[in-house]
Amino acid sequence: MIIDIIKFFFIYTLVLFAFGCGMNQLMWYYADLEKMKCYHVSDEVPDFDNQEKACSIWRRFANLFETSQSLFWASFGMIDLLSFDLTGIKSFTRFWALLMFGSYSVINVIVLLNMLIAMMSNSYQIISERSDTEWKFARSHLWMSYFEDGDTVPPPFNMIPTNKTFKKLLKYGRAGRSTKSFIKKSREKAMIRHDTIMRTLIRRYVTAEQRKRDEFGITEDDVREIRQDISTFRYDLIDILRKNGMHAPQLDKEETTSQYIYA
Repeated sequence: MIIDIIKFFFIYTLVLFAFGCGMNQLMWYYADLEKMKCYHVSDEVPDFDNQEKACSIWRRFANLFETSQSLFWASFGMIDLLSFDLTGIKSFTRFWALLMFGSYSVINVIVLLNMLIAMMSNSYQIISERSDTEWKFARSHLWMSYFEDGDTVPPPFNMIPTNKTFKKLLKYGRAGRSTKSFIKKSREKAMIRHDTIMRTLIRRYVTAEQRKRDEFGITEDDVREIRQDISTFRYDLIDILRKNGMHAPQLDKEETTSQYIYA
């Protein structure tokens, strides 16, 4: 599911960047005019008292980053259409800017949001189908953890030597005197365990396939279809023999087919 979310954000970022580039190319000049109105007194002090609107909206399309940021917040309804009423903008340019903004809103709300819902639903369905297998695996892993060789008592009492400790020491001493090392024995034991598990999995797969094949039955319609194919093949074979100058009996195709069908 995390992979689906990453894929969605990648596609969303790509769409946001594409529309941000287009909007910035259309609106950066008029945003610069609004900036000049805001800083007409000084280049460092904005005139919020007389040019409050210009000082508020010039940043929204000033550069690519600000434009992309404005489109992002527009997804949550934070940007209104009054932001496109910039100084000196022509009606034709404003129309195309609004058209791009509307296209972005449609793609963002309808297409991308529904795509995210579909991806999450698909991931949930896959997880739901595999839940039983995952639960059995986790249960078996928990069981195996109880069967593994470990400490007899919990910490810190496991620091006290017990009979099991002395038995392990004796066993390790004998293993050191043997020709095979402990690592080699562990590898052999792991290989034997791996072979056993693989045989069990293969047997389970073959049993499942045999069960599927046994459950698949042949209906009466299948038998009739086979009979009809045999009758048609017989008629075609006799026709071929007759064309090659061989003696063949006369058969009526329709009568022969009907006999096989209603037999």
